[in-house]
Amino acid sequence: MGDAVEALFISTSSEDNTTCSVQDLRTGTDLMRYKGGGCAQHHSLDMIHLNYVMAANSAKPLLHVWPINKQEQMAGLRFVVPGKVNALALTPDGSFLVAAIQENIYLWHMNSGRMLNTLSKHYQAITCLRFTDNGEHFISGGKDGAVLVWDLTFSAAPLDTGGGKDSTEPLYSFNDHGLAVTDLYSGIGGIRSYLYTVSLDRCCKVYDLCGGVLLLSVVFPVALHSVIVNKMETKVYVGSGDGKVFVFHMENAPRMKEYHLEEEEIQAFVGHTPGKAITCLALNLSASTLVSGGEDNQVCVWDVGSRQLIKSLSQKGAVTNLRIRLLSPAIFLPEHKQPQLFADSLKRMISPPDENEGIELFIEQDYSSGRKTPELDYTQSYPGTDEEILLKLIASMSTGKDKNKEDEDEDEEVEAESEAIDVESAAEDGDSEVEEVESEAEEMETTKEAESEESDAESETDSPQTNDVNVQKLLAENARLKEESKRMFEIMFKYIASDAAVQGEIAEKPKRKKARQT
Repeated sequence: MGDAVEALFISTSSEDNTTCSVQDLRTGTDLMRYKGGGCAQHHSLDMIHLNYVMAANSAKPLLHVWPINKQEQMAGLRFVVPGKVNALALTPDGSFLVAAIQENIYLWHMNSGRMLNTLSKHYQAITCLRFTDNGEHFISGGKDGAVLVWDLTFSAAPLDTGGGKDSTEPLYSFNDHGLAVTDLYSGIGGIRSYLYTVSLDRCCKVYDLCGGVLLLSVVFPVALHSVIVNKMETKVYVGSGDGKVFVFHMENAPRMKEYHLEEEEIQAFVGHTPGKAITCLALNLSASTLVSGGEDNQVCVWDVGSRQLIKSLSQKGAVTNLRIRLLSPAIFLPEHKQPQLFADSLKRMISPPDENEGIELFIEQDYSSGRKTPELDYTQSYPGTDEEILLKLIASMSTGKDKNKEDEDEDEEVEAESEAIDVESAAEDGDSEVEEVESEAEEMETTKEAESEESDAESETDSPQTNDVNVQKLLAENARLKEESKRMFEIMFKYIASDAAVQGEIAEKPKRKKARQT
């Protein structure tokens, strides 16, 4: 990018064959001229990926597209729209196009050419359109003084979008201007940015798009026609109807909601013909150079710091659009072929999506019964604390008990539930000390062994006499495993519990159980 230059795109209302011309902002050298598109409408010049230039004809319902390195329009491409376009805007990625025709907004998908929706919420003709920097929302301003903020996602879906939200309703509707809105600017940050609007009612209004509220209204002595803000949003430049460019400093913004600027305190760029409106403004990337174009057929280049006129470029008609882009002059060489990433035509009616459009997914697994939770392999290590791993182990052991085991009596079930509740409440407090756990585990093991001996004695006396040795071994093994599982559960519960009082309650429960058995 060592040879990159700041290119100035200029469109005028002249009747000659040139629709848009490109010049080097620093040297004034002509880089390219795009011909055959007639006069470009105000607020209707945009670019697609720095590969194509698009402009709307001010007299015909046509959109003209040029490759950036060719003077002639694309062969075989003709964008015919339902009416004469007042303003247009493209998303930063060039995927969606919005165009204003009278008081209606038409939305197209550029890759397929489908018309997605038609929005009709303005009462008079729309004058300007602009997307936010991330392309998720766009703003429209009209002669009715309304400024509407639209969500692209909902606007692109003409049917029910769910949640009871109508896709044809704007996100915000500002009706603070008394006359026609002439220009608007959206800062950096998408929906969290500031919105600057100017109108013929002499007001420049600043909105917070995140909350949808009016922050400040600056009243100037004359009508306003254009606005531009530097990247830091510290200086607001507005083009007036008497040929001057005014500056308003946001770092010293007043605390009042409406502020009237006096003529003696206004900093102005004076150089255009008095009485001729400044229709468009542009700033270079460093915000050190301001470019203004007006109805006096002049494009003036200013130094921002000193407000001095650097040079003046004469045009053959009133200036309608100004754009500054950083690019390499090699992009204008004819040998470069630009990739076409959009359709050859735009449909004039809303049509359902084609079955071939979209992304096809191939699913190899069967998810008809829902996604299954993978089982944990406890022979491997898993992330998490010891307490979380133990809780998962206890849950898996409790759910994986043998269904053929004998059912416990009602008292034991109630007591098991109370123990689980106590353990869960104790687990929230923390881990107990290791020494206490080992000692209590040994005591519990001795008591359980005594109980197992008593139970074996009772089983030997109460069970019917049989000569089958295998059955006796199975019964003994079953009793031993049952007692071993109980002992392991109690050791784990003791390890998790940290409160000594809770541990005492857990230790007393087998004693109460033994007393009820006697």
